[in-house]
Amino acid sequence: MNNKLLFWATSACVLTALVPVSRVLGAWELSQRLPETQSVAVAGTAVPVSQILAKLKGKTQVPIFIPSRLIVSQKLYYYSQAQPNSYAISIDYIANCRGAGACTFGEVRAQKGGEFSTKVEGVTKTLKNVKLAGGVKGIFHNGCGAYCTASIQWKNQGFLYTVSIKNGLESDLILTANSAILAGKR
Repeated sequence: MNNKLLFWATSACVLTALVPVSRVLGAWELSQRLPETQSVAVAGTAVPVSQILAKLKGKTQVPIFIPSRLIVSQKLYYYSQAQPNSYAISIDYIANCRGAGACTFGEVRAQKGGEFSTKVEGVTKTLKNVKLAGGVKGIFHNGCGAYCTASIQWKNQGFLYTVSIKNGLESDLILTANSAILAGKR
């Protein structure tokens, strides 16, 4: 309970540098509210999918997978960019952050082709296979440089998808990736 009070009393930028999101919200607590397959539906903040799609559709040939919800309960800002063979969505705690340091929550990106990461810049702490919704094979990676960043990658019909969360836990990434997969191609 004290962690929740600390969360509300502390700015998001400072907090994310100190405590992973699921530890504040409690991944265990989220999974106890509803069965595991429904926990994404009750977690955190809704993603403004229609606004993001308006910026991506027609600019990329990559099928668009976007999570419906993120497991943080606060306002987030989204910056999208698209090219014919890729797209990226930066998710930030403050406007105009655009993926710069402490104000970044994470990112969703996709590209035509591509291979699973075997090592990401910085020190790789964890690299392992995970099973995602619908039996999709994913790769979980957690590495540290200036910040620790956790990510999950999966492939769909020749496209590589990546969801990253700064200071994220494996359970955070699985919930987020599953939210995108279960929502389907947008």
